[in-house]
Amino acid sequence: MDVINCAAELLLVANNPKYSETGGGHAAKGVDFPRWWAVFRMMELEKANEPDFLLLFESIQDVAELDSPSRPTRARVYQVKKKDAGTWTWSVLTGTVAPKTPTATPKKSTKAAASAKAPSFEKVPDSPLGKLHLSLSAFNALPVEGVFLSNAGCDFPLASGGSAATTMPCSLADLAVDHVQLLTDAFASLSPGSRPPDLARLKLQKVAIHPDNLTAPAIATALELLNERSPEHAGQAKAFVESLVMQLSPLTRRTDNCLSFEDLVKERGFSRNAFLAALATLETVPDRLVLLDIWLKQLQAEGLDFMTITSVRVAAARAQQDRLLGGTELSKEIDNFCDAWIAANPWTSSLRLFVEAALAALKVKFSAHRDYDLMARFVMRAITKCVDQN
Repeated sequence: MDVINCAAELLLVANNPKYSETGGGHAAKGVDFPRWWAVFRMMELEKANEPDFLLLFESIQDVAELDSPSRPTRARVYQVKKKDAGTWTWSVLTGTVAPKTPTATPKKSTKAAASAKAPSFEKVPDSPLGKLHLSLSAFNALPVEGVFLSNAGCDFPLASGGSAATTMPCSLADLAVDHVQLLTDAFASLSPGSRPPDLARLKLQKVAIHPDNLTAPAIATALELLNERSPEHAGQAKAFVESLVMQLSPLTRRTDNCLSFEDLVKERGFSRNAFLAALATLETVPDRLVLLDIWLKQLQAEGLDFMTITSVRVAAARAQQDRLLGGTELSKEIDNFCDAWIAANPWTSSLRLFVEAALAALKVKFSAHRDYDLMARFVMRAITKCVDQN
């Protein structure tokens, strides 16, 4: 395989607006969904020990996944769409009318059958699966497959029985015979005279990411990866994935043509090396629970009793877990109060006096909470402020 031609072909297709899928017309959740999924996908690729990868954003459909940022030999093109409720219907995804289910009604006369309307394919080019097929058909040198990926299933009948809505991933070639024939004809109409459509290259995939809670799957996967690679930084999983999403955001807003494949990678790509660099940066940031141990030892040295120290340690671990899950409105209110108090009060030479003064102020506003819970929240916020300043 000529990898130079593959890279050149990728650049040519990426520079053609016909094959890109820009997010400007989507609501905020629609724009965020592909970014959070992309972070989740990078975790999957890294956990699978892929030797290399590159994700290109809004260059070819929503996301294009390559096996190398310099010498690509294969690609996977994704349309990543969120749906707030229900399943995807045939007409929405294909732009055609689904074949009718056979019934026991009497057969039409030959004359009536002959006068039956031929299926209309005028909406196919603008349909999600039509666009995905067109993107694949633009490649000749590079082996490419396409994936329609969503949080919702697709209500398509399978040849083996059942529905694609509950049997995913699957390919379009796995659908019921009449549906396969209709799609074959529909896609063939987009490129008359070209090679027959290969429906096995087009996949339907469902991902467990809820539009109202985009962060949870990426954080959970990051926790697994960090527990395996860097257990002492597992508590920073949320900050890690949020940092990755921030790095991806500008890549999804660039639409200018690129002069070379290298420019395309630089302007719209995120590679495994970039992912590993983000992971390495995490190693330089002190873990808050490690710093907590240092602070609690200092408080104990200044006379705070052992039982209080133990209770604060347990409460701090709960607070850190709460933070990883996004926190509650009340916990955020306590954190904001702590931040404001820290900003308004100078540090003292005694850590215990500083913490106890903060605790007194917290107890006035949050009297329903136990002292050690409030103390743990305050100490963790104070540690966070110290880390952020560095």
